[in-house]
Amino acid sequence: MKKVFLFTGFNNWGKTTLLGDVFGTANFRKGVAESFAGQDFLVMPQSNGDIGKERFEREFLERLDRYKAAMGQPKYVAAAFCPTTEKRNNSIAILNALFGGAKIEMLLLEHKWCGQAKLMLPAVESTYAAEANVTTHHIASKTRQGRLAAAQNVLSAHLP
Repeated sequence: MKKVFLFTGFNNWGKTTLLGDVFGTANFRKGVAESFAGQDFLVMPQSNGDIGKERFEREFLERLDRYKAAMGQPKYVAAAFCPTTEKRNNSIAILNALFGGAKIEMLLLEHKWCGQAKLMLPAVESTYAAEANVTTHHIASKTRQGRLAAAQNVLSAHLP
C-alpha cells in the first residue's frame, strides 16, 4: 500500500456514509476496487469501533487478499476508523499491524453526522503525534455536502 485514508470518528459518526458519498456507492464488495479521481481503492466500510479490533483486522485482511487476487497489490486504501485507545481495541496497534510503513492520511470528522457531538481534536491528534507516518486533516463541516467536499479535497490533494 502506498497511501491509506482513514475516515475517522466514533460509533455512528457518519464515516461509512461519507465513504459511500466519496465513492458513489453504499455497497463495498470484497475484491472489487472503488474508484476516485481515476485511482483504484480498496475500501473497508466498517470501522474497528463497529466490529472490534480482531474482526476489523480479519475483515481487512480478507478484503486485501481478495483485492490482490483480482487486482494486485492496492496502491490506495480508504477505511472507516475509530481512534480508540482501549486496550482491547487499540487503534495504534491496528495501524501498525495492518498499514505498517504506509503513509496515512487521517480525516478527522470533527462533528457527528447529526452535529450533536464533537471530536476532541487535540486529544485525538496527541494520540497519533508519535506516529511519523500519520498526518491528520480536519473535516469541520456539519453538513453532508460540506463533509463530502472537504473529504474530496483531502483525497485529491494526496493523489497523483
